[in-house]
Amino acid sequence: MTVKLHVRNPVPPAGLSTSPALLKEPSVRAGYLSGMSIPRLALAFGVAEYVMQDYLAERRCGWSAAAHRGIHEDGRRTVVFTKASRETGGYDIRPISVPRITMHVKALEARV
Repeated sequence: MTVKLHVRNPVPPAGLSTSPALLKEPSVRAGYLSGMSIPRLALAFGVAEYVMQDYLAERRCGWSAAAHRGIHEDGRRTVVFTKASRETGGYDIRPISVPRITMHVKALEARV
């Protein structure tokens, strides 16, 4: 059995930075949530892959959770994210989609 150890190369390819100072959180967040891979994000922002991996590791849980929080609306429907308790004591966040009609809009406004 061969075991491969992942070793970071402290010297990035020419022209890539090893500092996260170049990374602008709103832009990185938008790219990550749209499905861009870590290598593509790193290349787009001019940083080494391991810099992007570390940057995302610190932030991605919060970004993913924020996308499933609160109330989201469009012209056709309203989606409310609610906590559904489990028997084990944990919970899931589940979307409840309702048509965007006056009755639902008034009920949601009264809730806030």
